[in-house]
Amino acid sequence: MNKYKKVMLIYGGISSEREISIISSNEIRKSLERNGYNIINIDANESLEQDIYKANPEAIFNGLHGYWGEDGQVQKIIENTNVPYTHSGVYSSELAMDKHKSGELFKKNKILYPKTFLIPFNELKSCSKLKFPFVLKPRNDGSSVGVSIIKDESGVDEYISNNFHLNEVLIQEFIKGKEIQVAVIGNKTVGSIEIVPKNEFYDYESKYFDSGKTQHILPPRILNKEKDLVENIALDVHKLLKCKGISRSDFILDDGTKEFYLLELNTQPGMTSTSLVPEIAKEKGMSFDELINWILNDATTNR
Repeated sequence: MNKYKKVMLIYGGISSEREISIISSNEIRKSLERNGYNIINIDANESLEQDIYKANPEAIFNGLHGYWGEDGQVQKIIENTNVPYTHSGVYSSELAMDKHKSGELFKKNKILYPKTFLIPFNELKSCSKLKFPFVLKPRNDGSSVGVSIIKDESGVDEYISNNFHLNEVLIQEFIKGKEIQVAVIGNKTVGSIEIVPKNEFYDYESKYFDSGKTQHILPPRILNKEKDLVENIALDVHKLLKCKGISRSDFILDDGTKEFYLLELNTQPGMTSTSLVPEIAKEKGMSFDELINWILNDATTNR
């Protein structure tokens, strides 16, 4: 049974992940249509609040990704309208997107997190915080945009030339091991998946444009006790950040120590044909349409 009938799907947006939002939202829209909803499609921009008042939807499905979509800004706008919406609220969205703040919180709560330093971008060339290889990533971005494994000085130079727009950057310890992602729906862990990307790690291209070359292994090739452990950590993190709806937590199982290191939590995981949360849910018997319907029926205000 559909809790809402007139639904606004907000997509696109103004971030570097606009293209992914459009791809995800196209799949969401088709599912909403199959589920029998009356859909209002809005390519979100700074006039979003006026668009919401004008359309007067019963609920909003947030199909945005990245800056001004899953970082708390759009959530603040929607909260102003008092219309129920999907995914996490202002606090959780803002915190999860800020990889420096969330990382500090993880460490404070005894969750293993790679050694990480936040430095001004203009000091990157002279920084000697970590030995090669290390990882560079923006403080606020999703879909692995701007994330690189740096192996030598030439890698630093290339990163600087490709990301000169950044004001600060996270330099992070590189941990070699299996990439394990865990899906949480509501307050329950749904399952986990192992990723063997075609590139060095599960980057932007591997997530969305690899034509099936990245291996998605269900269930992951880890011990049952390891699977239980990582799924419990993901649920703890979901609750720690006060997330709502769905989330996906990304881990590395260290080849040496055999311990799980949390990399980040995603409050609005992708919904494309290669996306992990729908794949995990499907393996557990929940179809894509059932997942989309669950997400929408979970929509509330004051998230």
